[in-house]
Amino acid sequence: MNSNSFNESDSLLYPKNIKDYGSDNSSTNTNESENKYMINKINANLTIPSESILSKIDQYDKNFSQYIFDLEFNKYLEFIIFIFARLFNPDFMICYFILMFAYFAIFEHNYLFIFKPLCHVLLALIITVITKYIFGRKRPEINPNVIRRHNCRSRESNCSMPSGDSMQCASFAVLLVCYFGNFFGFILIPFVMFSRVFYFCHFIMDTIIGTLIGLIISSCIAYPLKKIEI
Repeated sequence: MNSNSFNESDSLLYPKNIKDYGSDNSSTNTNESENKYMINKINANLTIPSESILSKIDQYDKNFSQYIFDLEFNKYLEFIIFIFARLFNPDFMICYFILMFAYFAIFEHNYLFIFKPLCHVLLALIITVITKYIFGRKRPEINPNVIRRHNCRSRESNCSMPSGDSMQCASFAVLLVCYFGNFFGFILIPFVMFSRVFYFCHFIMDTIIGTLIGLIISSCIAYPLKKIEI
């Protein structure tokens, strides 16, 4: 056998550079993630053969959410969206309580007032955990074909329905109105809802349900707590 022919066939069977293996694997992984996303997208667009109203609502919710999933913005605008997406996460909520405690301790000389808003947050957190367990709705699949410069989705490991961030934002809005007469919190709600959908953390309906629960629960306890002297 000719040695040159052997080398040619050998070069066809084996890459000359070991980096070829890495490129093949990375392209394979990318294709697999894209294929997985496309399959889920096709399934989401299929008509559910069911008479259930909830099934139809779920289908419409996923279809409309897809429009937000496919959006892309420049890096400056996306950074603003990222801030809203993280605004009512636990790490930021801790900062809020520290600032509120400092304000009431220094200016109002009331060190225990912080327990009132704390009741709102804890109640919203408990309801979030319970309702997520009851609904058990899976979070949206990440679209690998769109640009997201910040990763909020990897921080979320629990179920999708309802949106805890939207619930906390709504609760915060009620707190501002009840104790300060300020309606600024209600301006934040739609931006927080949009940002949570934009980063594949929730579907639209998750944020709507979370907002409604936050408004109802906080409204029920805000004014009774306000009457309690601390």
